[in-house]
Amino acid sequence: MEERGPPDTGADDMNEESAAALETQLVPYGPVPRPDDTYVIHFPKDQIYRVPPPENALIVEKHRKPVTKKKPRKSPCLAIVAILFVVFLITGITLLALYLTLSPKDPTFSITQVQVKKPKTKSSHPGYEISLKVVNPNDKMSVNFESGGGASLLYRQKSVGKGKFPSLSLDDDESDVIKLDLIGTSAPLPSEVQKSIQGTSSKKKTPLSLSLKISDLPVKIKYGIIKSWDKGAEVECKFKVDTLGSGTRVLEQECDASFS
Repeated sequence: MEERGPPDTGADDMNEESAAALETQLVPYGPVPRPDDTYVIHFPKDQIYRVPPPENALIVEKHRKPVTKKKPRKSPCLAIVAILFVVFLITGITLLALYLTLSPKDPTFSITQVQVKKPKTKSSHPGYEISLKVVNPNDKMSVNFESGGGASLLYRQKSVGKGKFPSLSLDDDESDVIKLDLIGTSAPLPSEVQKSIQGTSSKKKTPLSLSLKISDLPVKIKYGIIKSWDKGAEVECKFKVDTLGSGTRVLEQECDASFS
């Protein structure tokens, strides 16, 4: 009687697993690729990862912090010129407003006395001293006449004496009398002027028409602490005297002054 041992299940199981493993081995599709061939690997879509290129980060940074262009530095000279222009513009507007508001009036002139001076030598001609009254009719404005303007005494447009206008300062609503010292010219005196100078009070006096011209007279009009206007004045006084001898009287006169 033969003895039966336990069934040899272990060997059978191993054989079955080996057979199953052989059956599930991957069989390459097509010929086996060589080492230098290109391999194509397929991944599921949910396992594909993409790394963005570094250029994308630069684009994002540019949009996040926009690059501000450096403004060119302005020259300090331009800034100084601009400031000076604004200052001069404001000053000009202020002075124009003052001029339009105050409307300064021109000073007036009138001759108060005419005197003939004896010549220093027999060969020289007599000189003349003319007293001229100047009035500043402006309120709250002073007028300054600077020396340098030329003064001439004429008879029929012929000069018989020349001199300079002295400096003069007039406050608001002020007047003053200045004396013009005129030196006789070297040209021969007109006969009418000579006769009038040599005439006496006992003889019949013949009126004599003369003119006094003042040219290139610098004038400054001042309002408060502001020296506002610099002008040039031209003055002409046409007048008539009874004689150029002793006791000269001004019979009539007309003075015109222009300021520019």
